[in-house]
Amino acid sequence: MRSRLTIESAKAAVIAAVYAAVTIVLQPISFGPLQVRISDALLPLPYIPYFGFPAVIGLTIGCLLANMVSPYGIIDIVLGTLTNFAAGLFAWSIGKTYYGKEWAKVLVLIAQILIVTVIIGVVLLHIIFAIELEYAVPGVLLGSTISIGVGGYILLTTIEKRMPRLWK
Repeated sequence: MRSRLTIESAKAAVIAAVYAAVTIVLQPISFGPLQVRISDALLPLPYIPYFGFPAVIGLTIGCLLANMVSPYGIIDIVLGTLTNFAAGLFAWSIGKTYYGKEWAKVLVLIAQILIVTVIIGVVLLHIIFAIELEYAVPGVLLGSTISIGVGGYILLTTIEKRMPRLWK
């Protein structure tokens, strides 16, 4: 039990560190109405049973840490963190039941893109910070499609192909 907790904690910590580091290093493209948050490619990780709920925690903590440098301040720290938690939780819940089915993987990616677009593009940027909807939503949607839809799909497919022994 103790070693399992250590392993799960380590998974969460590594994911949090990678997410935060990538976001902070790529800060100029990680925030704003036109953002491609490359670290969001990690969002689908909870779908894979090996990563599971620890990945949800890691993505949530990683976003909290990364958003401490956000130009949108405490509001982005809170909303961004909740967004990652919701997107990760969705991936984890689908992965628990439907892991291995291609439609489930695609569902996770599409849902995560929409979760990020609605909460960040509509709520944070448009409603709270009054950025025009026609700039905020397409910018976040495009960036999320690149990072989650393309990057996340490549990451999931690569992990599943190269490391299948992790969850057998």
